[in-house]
Amino acid sequence: MYQRASDFAEEAHQTQRRKITGEPYFSHPRNVANLLRGAGFREEVVAAGFLHDVVEDTPVTLDEVRALFGEEVADLVASHTEDKTLSWEDRKSYTIEFLRTASLEQKAIIVADKLDNLQSIKYAWSSEGDKVWSYFNRGYKQQKWYNESIVANMYEGLEDSEIPAYFEQYERLCHWIFRK
Repeated sequence: MYQRASDFAEEAHQTQRRKITGEPYFSHPRNVANLLRGAGFREEVVAAGFLHDVVEDTPVTLDEVRALFGEEVADLVASHTEDKTLSWEDRKSYTIEFLRTASLEQKAIIVADKLDNLQSIKYAWSSEGDKVWSYFNRGYKQQKWYNESIVANMYEGLEDSEIPAYFEQYERLCHWIFRK
C-alpha cells in the first residue's frame, strides 16, 4: 500500500509546485508520509500521509481514495481535508478545534503536515527573511496564530508515552520561527 499511495499522490500532484520553494509539490506529501513512517505508524496512516492533500488540492475524490485504498485511509484523508468554500480563518479554526478531540493518528497526520510546512518556511526564511510571509494569503500574524494554536491543542487527550517525537520538533520550530 505504501508504494501505491506514493505513486498515486505523485501522479495526482504532478503539475503542482510548492509555493515557497517552487519544488515539485509531491515532496511535501512524501515528507509527511516519511515522518509518519519514521514514527512507526501503521501502513494505513502512512498511506493517508501521502494522500492527505489529494482531495483538497486535485480533482481526486474521496470516493476514489476509498475505492483504491479502503475505508480507513479514506476516513483519515477526509478528516484532514479542508472545505475550500469556507474562509481561511474558518478552515483553520475548524482544524484547531478538531485537533482537540482527534485520534492520535489524525493528530499525527496534521502535525506532520504542519511540521513540513514550517520546515519549508524556515528554509525560505534563511535566504529571504520576512519576505517569506508574502507567499501566503495570510501573513505572519495569522500564520503565528494558526501554528501556535495547533501546538496548544495537539497534545490534548494524549498520554506522554504515545506522543511522537516530531510533535516536540514541531513545537520547538514553531517557537523558533514565531519568536524571532
